Amino acid sequence: MTFSLNIRDGYSSIPEDVEAEKPKKNNRTYAALAMGLLALLAAVISTNPKGAHIESTANSIEDDVVQDENRPHFYEEQLVDHLGSSKNKKLPRHWRHRYYMSTEYFAGPGSPIILVVGGEGALNTGMLYPFVTHDLARRFGAAVVQPEHRFYGPYQPLTSPTVKDKLDVFTPAQAMEDMLRLVNVHLRGEGRPLESCSVDRSSADYCPLITIGASYPGFLSAMFRLLHGDVVDMAYASSAPLLMYAQVTDNREYYDIVTRAADRSSPGCARAVKTTLAEVDGLIMDAESLVDAANAVGVCAGENGELLPKAFESSKDLAEGINLMAVYGFANNDMGVYPPGPNNVMYKVCRSFQDPNMDSVETLRAYFREQALADYEDQHGCDGLHPTNCTTEEKEAYLAELFKGGCKDMRADFGPGPFDAEEDAPELEEFDGRKYDDGESWEFQTCTNLIFLAGTGNESMFPEHAASYEELAEDCRDRFGPDIGKPRPTELNDEWHFAPGPALVGTGVTRILFTNGMQDMWSGGSYLEDLSDSILAINMINAAHHSDLTHTSLEYNDEHDTDDVKEAKERIAEILGTWIEEVKLESRV
Repeated sequence: MTFSLNIRDGYSSIPEDVEAEKPKKNNRTYAALAMGLLALLAAVISTNPKGAHIESTANSIEDDVVQDENRPHFYEEQLVDHLGSSKNKKLPRHWRHRYYMSTEYFAGPGSPIILVVGGEGALNTGMLYPFVTHDLARRFGAAVVQPEHRFYGPYQPLTSPTVKDKLDVFTPAQAMEDMLRLVNVHLRGEGRPLESCSVDRSSADYCPLITIGASYPGFLSAMFRLLHGDVVDMAYASSAPLLMYAQVTDNREYYDIVTRAADRSSPGCARAVKTTLAEVDGLIMDAESLVDAANAVGVCAGENGELLPKAFESSKDLAEGINLMAVYGFANNDMGVYPPGPNNVMYKVCRSFQDPNMDSVETLRAYFREQALADYEDQHGCDGLHPTNCTTEEKEAYLAELFKGGCKDMRADFGPGPFDAEEDAPELEEFDGRKYDDGESWEFQTCTNLIFLAGTGNESMFPEHAASYEELAEDCRDRFGPDIGKPRPTELNDEWHFAPGPALVGTGVTRILFTNGMQDMWSGGSYLEDLSDSILAINMINAAHHSDLTHTSLEYNDEHDTDDVKEAKERIAEILGTWIEEVKLESRV
């Protein structure tokens, strides 16, 4: 099972590249089925909050504008290739880089700059994390900058890039250079908001630079401090999977954590899920044909299988597809299993599996409905974590339309997978008149050097499946063509030495803070203990995926945060405050 879960909205498509780069039709592997589902679940597993789209504006940074954290700005002279990696002389030199900024609490020269690291998704709705933009910024008198990560969102460095071009310029290293150049060249320029911030560390006007990120951006936040310590003074990395990207942890641990979190949410959930999936698998494999198998378990098939995903060529594919939907659904629910209690999705989905009055097929149908409802609520900002609400009538109408045939149509979940025909391509996201595909971008990264293998073992509630690099490599070739090459799972760690712990300490890096929600599957690939007196870890027993950095309002958090998360936030502020004073003291010395 080779798939990633901290992904963003978007659908899979193949750019119109040269013939050699077009993917070939192939027998469906388990990894290939997973890849198709991965991109289409990206809209559910989101890095940024839902909300109204914000129209683009001119590249204005007047004082009243930079205090509006939801108004976009653009750096028109961002470099396409900072590192001289590409031999393609036809690449443009610059691209239009979108970012957001707030100086509402900025106390001027000598005050901190917080760089909220962009990640695997478009930033169409403004800045993330009120805990940063209001709480920490107010406490430290900080300016806050949030850039978009290259190749995510509607504003792209290249139009119709080849795979070879993307291999050169679509890398974590190039993305970090974008963000540093934005702050140090553009925003510190003459007449710009941070012009008064000296780059001279001995000056009283030196503004300490803090990076903050969660999940993949949490990893980047730590890497900023490790690789650019002459510019970045400290890093706060929430749910940051350094050990995962270094391939040094047991890759079965992630779904073991999901299993334990499900049982914690509703005792007995894991056993109920395991039993249901086994019974459904038996019904499928006992059927005489693929169409009969689909009909037996409530999946739309049509008379001749025309309503099934093209990826499903056998009953085994159907069984694996249903298992994958459970795996992905529960992984997504795990990241949202905070605050604990009967109102979160994990509990509700678990209860659908634990109803003693339903057989396995009825249970599966109930799960499909509950998961679809959860996805709808998340997308429409009415899941209890957002200020707007959907009516019961709207939800029921959505479910009635989705299941109008009395069966589950799985085509929208898996899509076509690798394809040759243009008509097979799913609809792309669109913003400001520009179409983009964040799902494909994340797939590309997870086929190169951001490798996440997640297998399932006998301790999890899902069918056992061993993850392998070979399976991933095959599917990536199918997806992007031969020019993608082989995945490079240890490349980043071989170059940067961020794992295991002694290797990171051995680099001499200081002032990195890791935070972890212990109900979050990503904690299985994160640092859970202090590595030194200045590489620290804070663990929150009740928290899920970056629960300390949520998209909800401070008022909501004050009311609903558990004591461990409240204490963690206070400790985070104390640690960052101490480090800011250390930097200022070093400047005076």
